[in-house]
Amino acid sequence: MENTAAGTPQDYSAIIAHQERQIYNLRHLLEISKSFASPLDSSALVESLLYTCMSQLRVTAAGIFSLPQMGATDYTLDDDCIGFDLLPHTKYCLKDSEGVIPLLSETGKSASIQELAVVLKGSNDLLLLESLKATLAVPMIYQNHIVGILVLGQRILGDDDEAFTQEERDQILDIATLAALSINTAMLIEQSSTDMLTHLKLRHFFYNVVGNRLRQAKESGTPMAIVMLDIDHFKQFNDIYGHACGDFVLQRIAHLLQSSIRTNDLAARYGGEEFIIMLNNVTEHDAGRITERIRSAVEHDDIVFSDIHMQVTLSAGFTVYYPEGVPDKKIKLEQLVNLADEAMYTSKHNGRNRVTYLAFNLLDKQ
Repeated sequence: MENTAAGTPQDYSAIIAHQERQIYNLRHLLEISKSFASPLDSSALVESLLYTCMSQLRVTAAGIFSLPQMGATDYTLDDDCIGFDLLPHTKYCLKDSEGVIPLLSETGKSASIQELAVVLKGSNDLLLLESLKATLAVPMIYQNHIVGILVLGQRILGDDDEAFTQEERDQILDIATLAALSINTAMLIEQSSTDMLTHLKLRHFFYNVVGNRLRQAKESGTPMAIVMLDIDHFKQFNDIYGHACGDFVLQRIAHLLQSSIRTNDLAARYGGEEFIIMLNNVTEHDAGRITERIRSAVEHDDIVFSDIHMQVTLSAGFTVYYPEGVPDKKIKLEQLVNLADEAMYTSKHNGRNRVTYLAFNLLDKQ
């Protein structure tokens, strides 16, 4: 009687090939986890994840439906996507309470569009994913909570079948789980460094980031400016109209500041009604023009709180650091901030609602 218990050489070869692929995937997963652990900025982390998924599964597009802020219930697809042809002025969102989100939350597994169609036939979520030409939806789960939904676009086909293998699904689910942990950590760091009222960065974050930028400026010879701004007579808004009004004014000013600077600049709430801005690679003329534009925008903004129209003004001061003009490379950020602060108080003493510039060489008088 023939012994069929032992496997054939082909069987052993298949087992060995499978184990080798598993080892390769585990090693690759370790490298991916290292890359996810390095960027603290959530946008850089998401971009790294999307490109990783596209290369690993050979798809033309990838994106993440995520919660835009704490307390939100709609998972939206905004800037966190690559390759999808999004229509302008169109909101792409999946609701927390219906369709894809609860389904993937319950199963904890990925689902192809064909599989979703069986359960969610005719639903808004399904129509949305079909309009994107998505092929696979993957839950990003952290502590039994969905951080986001990773969606993949059409595959770049070679000799392989269009369907995702179970091994590929397991691999992308592992990547999504690692990314969910990293994104959650990045979000916690983001929250701890952000003022919840104005959504600007906090003072300690500003010092850390701009301190590094100052060192880069010294090495590259790139000038940078520090701007200090203070709301004139802010106390009267709290005293006359209440603290809710004061909070509203702070939020509005923060919005105007953020919309007036470039992506490589940085605005932060310095404390109370004071704000600070770092302007990257600007001359004295450029920094003065930007600061004056902010001052003018605030002065002419119609701030309405409880049907009360209020005029708000700012006093501002700034200084510019030119590395080539300063032989002493030991200059500290605190010195620049103090000089900008002195310039701001000069604006206060000279009548408020104005911008004052103090040259960097005044530092030797401090």
